Amino acid sequence: MRIFTTLFFVLFFLTNYGQNKYEYFGVLKLNGNSKTAISYRLFFEINAGLISGYSVTDLGGDNETKNSISGVYNLKTKILKFKEDNILYTKSNFSQKSFCFINFEGKIKLADNSTKIDGNFKGLYKNKTSCIDGTIALVGSEKIYKILNKIENKIKSSKKIDEQKKKEVFTTTLVDNLKVNNLLKNQNLNVFANSNEVFLDIFDAESEDGDVINLYQNGKLILSNYTVLKKIKRFTVTLDNAQTVFKIEAVTEGKVGFNTTSIKIIDSDRTFDLKTNLKKDEKAVISFIKN
Repeated sequence: MRIFTTLFFVLFFLTNYGQNKYEYFGVLKLNGNSKTAISYRLFFEINAGLISGYSVTDLGGDNETKNSISGVYNLKTKILKFKEDNILYTKSNFSQKSFCFINFEGKIKLADNSTKIDGNFKGLYKNKTSCIDGTIALVGSEKIYKILNKIENKIKSSKKIDEQKKKEVFTTTLVDNLKVNNLLKNQNLNVFANSNEVFLDIFDAESEDGDVINLYQNGKLILSNYTVLKKIKRFTVTLDNAQTVFKIEAVTEGKVGFNTTSIKIIDSDRTFDLKTNLKKDEKAVISFIKN
């Protein structure tokens, strides 16, 4: 009897307190118009009814933007409220004043990561004046992975597809790739830093395949013909100026595909995971802007 009671308690604890992280993928439709659909990722945690996390708009696009979010969830009424607070990074050239932040409220049953979030949102500028409203339609990541796994299994069991092609099919990596910010040719990632000192870690998160880079800080070459290793190469960056600019140049593409150098930015208690996706001689830029 005691074993049963203990097991029940453990299951109750896991069910009610373990599931507090949620991840969704979907689209925003400005003014509810499907022609203006913009990709959107939402990740948040719930602790004692309070929501904290982030959103990413225009995933992989030229205007990709990551915002911090906050809000509340009422377990009894199932009312979910969240708003985008601050820009963490953006690839957009627009000024901060012109960014329109999502404010959402709706009745959502957050049972697990297979549920949906949909409804209307209000768009507000930083000064709380109205901008563009629209609709939000998101699907839990668990449901997406189940669908992709079914597709992958069908492909691998098909007799019409050769074995080599089957080995190359990993549909779930399509979603995983959306979780990493890829730095592409000529893109400028603006990171809004909270602290006066940040860390820049450079390494190879996959296999060491001979990726070589040059790294420039404010136009000065600080790392020449560096072969990227699994061992982290760390730079401590003091943000003396209003803007500090790093340029990454791909000297080689390595043995496997593009130059895929992993970069982790640590700003106080915040981290940003990046990965270059560059051909030989292509460049990308990271600009640190002090908040």
